[in-house]
Amino acid sequence: MSTRRRIHAAARRAFVLPVVILLVIVLGATATVMLQRHVARSKTVERQLRAYQEHHGSRSIQAVMEAWLKTPTAQPREIEQMLEPDGLALTIDPGDGSTIEIYLFRGQGTLLARPTAVREQDRADATLAVQILQGLVGTGEAYRQRTRAVGPQAVDVNTASPEVLTAIVQAVLGDSLGADRYENALIDASQSGEPLALQTLANLATEASIEAEDRSTLSRFLTVTPELWSFRVDLLGPPMLGRPLISRYRGLLLLGDTAISGANTFEQPPPFLSWESVNLDEPLPVE
Repeated sequence: MSTRRRIHAAARRAFVLPVVILLVIVLGATATVMLQRHVARSKTVERQLRAYQEHHGSRSIQAVMEAWLKTPTAQPREIEQMLEPDGLALTIDPGDGSTIEIYLFRGQGTLLARPTAVREQDRADATLAVQILQGLVGTGEAYRQRTRAVGPQAVDVNTASPEVLTAIVQAVLGDSLGADRYENALIDASQSGEPLALQTLANLATEASIEAEDRSTLSRFLTVTPELWSFRVDLLGPPMLGRPLISRYRGLLLLGDTAISGANTFEQPPPFLSWESVNLDEPLPVE
């Protein structure tokens, strides 16, 4: 082969090699983009399917809860008496070997974190209570554990922390006569282990010489009959497999005014204010 031919052949090979490399890079990039789009579509479909399942699951459990509350044993304001010591409300057998367990716990022992959702006449006191609570516990995890985003304004004195009670009393009573005495007596009573009744709250206010107007305001911030309950739903596998925990959900359930009509039925179905899937790797919070 002549020298000129060898030079031309080498030049062609030198030109082809970069083109091949460029094609490999383009094909690799195209495949990567297509794979990313496929993964994104798969995740979107998975999220939509999960949302669909959770939506219909919550609606089904809501219907079951409504039927449970309509049973002859249901009595106004006595939901807690219908629960097992561990909070178990009822067990559902779907018929496929699995089991659904629904637990209820008092969920109104925290302070409403958004004063904008509070009635106008109490908004200033509610805003001040949140500020006082932040001053007591900060704005981190301790604050989040003592507040909620939804639900009624009133706080359940039987499950509220001392910091929440202090924030409410100081916001409503300020430095008025008997404020410190009422605050200390209320916290001591709530920590005694004995459930507080409305009469107990009235007696504490009387002994501390709280004015009638302040009593009325306190009655809108403190309650012994919570309407807000936290729930936990556990989906367990079949007994032959040892009843493993397959999935868990939790949230807040507003039972509302549990007044029973003449037909012994609750007027409104219990709406779920929140519903979220629980990461099973996380430790179960203390209810």
